[in-house]
Amino acid sequence: MEDSQIIGLYYKRDEAAISETEAKYGSFCHVVALNILSLNEDAEECVNDTYLRAWSSF
Repeated sequence: MEDSQIIGLYYKRDEAAISETEAKYGSFCHVVALNILSLNEDAEECVNDTYLRAWSSF
C-alpha cells in the first residue's frame, strides 16, 4: 500500500492504518528501536508507542 493511502486511513480513523503501517514499516522500526534499546521487549513497546503517537496526531 502506498504511503498516501496509509495516511488516508489515518485521516479516516480506520484502524487498518496501524496494521498497514506495521506491514510496511514494522520491521524497520523494530530494528531501529532494538539498536537503540537493546532489549526486545523495550523495542516492541517503543514501536507500539510510535504507532499510538501516529494515531493520535491525526
